[in-house]
Amino acid sequence: MTKHQPNGQRPIALAVAFAAGTIAPAFANAAILDEIIVTAQKREQNALEVPVTVDTFSTADIENTNALKLSDMADYIPGFEAGSGVTQSPLSIRGVSSSNISAGGDPSVAVFYDDAYVPAAATSMSFADMQRVEVLKGPQGTLFGRNAAAGTVNLVPNPPQPEFDSFVSTRLGNYGLTQLEGMVNAPLADNFFVRANLMSYQRDGFVENVTPGGADAGAEDIVTGRLAALWQITDKTAAQLSYDWDEVDNAPRQAIGVSEYAYSTDPFDHKVENDVVDGGETRSMSSVNFKLTHALSDAWSLKWVSNYREWETYNREEEDGTADITRYLDTNNTFDSNISYHELQFNFSGDRLSAVMGANYSREDIYQRTDVTASADSVTRLVTANIVNDPTLRGMIEGAAGAQGLAMWDSIDHLWDAQDWGLFTTMIAGTALPQDGIYYDMMSQQLGIGGMLFGPEFAGEWWTESVENTGDFTNYGVYADFDYAVTDRLSVLAGLRYSSDEKSFTWLTPGTSFSALRPGVAEVIFPAGAAYNVGEGVRKASDKWSATTGRLVGQYDLTDDAMAYLSYSTGYKSGGFDSLNVATADEAFEPEEVDNIELGIKGDLLENLRVQLSYFDMTVDNRQRSIESMRPGSANALPTIINGDQQISGVEVTVDWLATESTRFGLVTTFRDVESQWEPYFDQQGVEQLDGDKASTDTAYTVTFDWAPAVSMGDLNLHLDYVFAENSDEDQPGFLASFADIKGVGEDDKRLNGRLVWMNGGGQYELALWGRNLLDNERTGVPSGRSMAYFGTPYTAVSEPRTFGAEVRYNF
Repeated sequence: MTKHQPNGQRPIALAVAFAAGTIAPAFANAAILDEIIVTAQKREQNALEVPVTVDTFSTADIENTNALKLSDMADYIPGFEAGSGVTQSPLSIRGVSSSNISAGGDPSVAVFYDDAYVPAAATSMSFADMQRVEVLKGPQGTLFGRNAAAGTVNLVPNPPQPEFDSFVSTRLGNYGLTQLEGMVNAPLADNFFVRANLMSYQRDGFVENVTPGGADAGAEDIVTGRLAALWQITDKTAAQLSYDWDEVDNAPRQAIGVSEYAYSTDPFDHKVENDVVDGGETRSMSSVNFKLTHALSDAWSLKWVSNYREWETYNREEEDGTADITRYLDTNNTFDSNISYHELQFNFSGDRLSAVMGANYSREDIYQRTDVTASADSVTRLVTANIVNDPTLRGMIEGAAGAQGLAMWDSIDHLWDAQDWGLFTTMIAGTALPQDGIYYDMMSQQLGIGGMLFGPEFAGEWWTESVENTGDFTNYGVYADFDYAVTDRLSVLAGLRYSSDEKSFTWLTPGTSFSALRPGVAEVIFPAGAAYNVGEGVRKASDKWSATTGRLVGQYDLTDDAMAYLSYSTGYKSGGFDSLNVATADEAFEPEEVDNIELGIKGDLLENLRVQLSYFDMTVDNRQRSIESMRPGSANALPTIINGDQQISGVEVTVDWLATESTRFGLVTTFRDVESQWEPYFDQQGVEQLDGDKASTDTAYTVTFDWAPAVSMGDLNLHLDYVFAENSDEDQPGFLASFADIKGVGEDDKRLNGRLVWMNGGGQYELALWGRNLLDNERTGVPSGRSMAYFGTPYTAVSEPRTFGAEVRYNF
């Protein structure tokens, strides 16, 4: 398309330079509709000319919204969602998300950083010196070096440039927010440039933990940086070497108890009693990336990318939301991984034909350990419940003492309680026995439960059970994509990709740590037997998957400024193994396969009105979803992967209207209808769910407003945005009807955010005031029930409250 010039000119040169990273300030101008340059089809193009639904989050967008990571930009990209965690932050495009804990699976949304593939645990990297983020929706395997079932996120950092540039900035806010950032770009020679940036981000928690020494939920501590060097070897050849690192030390995720045993049943008290030991969420990550580009001729060029990334994570979380030691439960997921990724890509650009073709190879080695820790006190509560609910004992008590005796039996709550112990021993042994270890041993043997019944002398001891996993994953693929201009207005695009995945995986369940204190105890969290092979060595499995996917697109330029496209594309995500369910060693979960039909229109429909409209109809076979499930024989619910089929259709709209020379409005909205059929599964209370048919309708929109009035000294811009997202949690598998009674559950998301910024005439100084969730909208997440069935302790999380602050930036 030939782009027109509103008001006599369009700042194309500025936009291209901005996309290339040569302009440091991220000041948004309401008086222009910038040309947005993307690399969605592996070459620089105007986003309005790409026959793919691609949304771009620019440097100005990052500044206007105070976005720090992918979860912060989700409200401004229709159909895109991201979890708020660091080590377990699943991404979702058009309702298709990845399981967020199993190391044996792949993400449905592929993420690339500086042209290299990034595995799931590393995708929540901070937006330090980021040029832009592109979100491509629908299968993208023919263009990126890794198949993506639902879509792709492409993070593009600023590369080194030949001109000197630098800045320092600070952002302060309530809840102790302090963000410091600096960047310097310097040419060390005519053909050698370096760029370095460093960012530090700290914030106090917004949910007070009244337990002495306990961390306040929401507290964050992040340090991230990048050093890159670009060598323009010749006019045709360039090489770039970069190193990035990321250190995160955050408080554990929220676990606001809403049970009668918690600090409060109102989650919006913003106070909790969390007694998790050594809780926290940490990640230490670093990466080395090498890129080589070479122009073979006027028409042909190549790019080589080699990347090595490694990281370690730790994520110990509260699982009961109380400070009751007799209901204590925590989980810890530690992850140690490294991945090497290599891609060779060729590009051809002719008069009518453009082509991208290439091959990729990656190798990833992982170690994952999942620990579940209870106190001896809470294990005794679990044993008490099992004894009281034992059918044989219940029948004996009812036969001997009748309904009244059975009611007394049901009142037994904890066998370390003197009254409960006396009642228990009287009903079983005919007399109230002293609370002495020998009598606990005697009753344990009489009931045939080994050493599982023990006395209060073990109070305060810890009971930990673990599953250890290792994985060796190899992926390779070859792809080609062609764009042929049939006429000046009609183009046809077609591409194919062949993907192959091979995975080796192991499980080891060493048994409970408590056996060192009391030999003969049985596992209660990861039960012994064929399912887990406790004490029987390592269980191994391996499998292979492959698929050929592709796309076919017709693109027609309706005018010089607008076009329409119709596409059919297919995607694939490999099968895998559930790290907490060794049964998948015998039957791995199935690959996820996607068919997507899409009709879109995009362009400048009027002189000052830009629209991107798309309708999609997507079929997902064998969708992999993680739910909280308590399988038979388990004492608590654990993340479990299930398969299902989904039919997802919807409309996504992005509108940008320049109402006046100083006023600009934007609208981002999506409407999505989902029909799902899930395989039978056990919910968080251990109840088997056989009716897997679910239907939901989701509506979301974000309205933006920018006002840049003429001022005598410098530039002024006011940015406001209002976010609305319909809640459909109750339509998801694993949602219990009782959750709807908890305050805030099921509430829609409604938030108003704003930023007022002033820049002096020379562009050196920027001063800003900002606020997020200015209306203080309160929402509650879906409660977790990992300890709910036996301990009655659901917990939840609340939305971030109103935050505000100021920032200063100086551009050298």
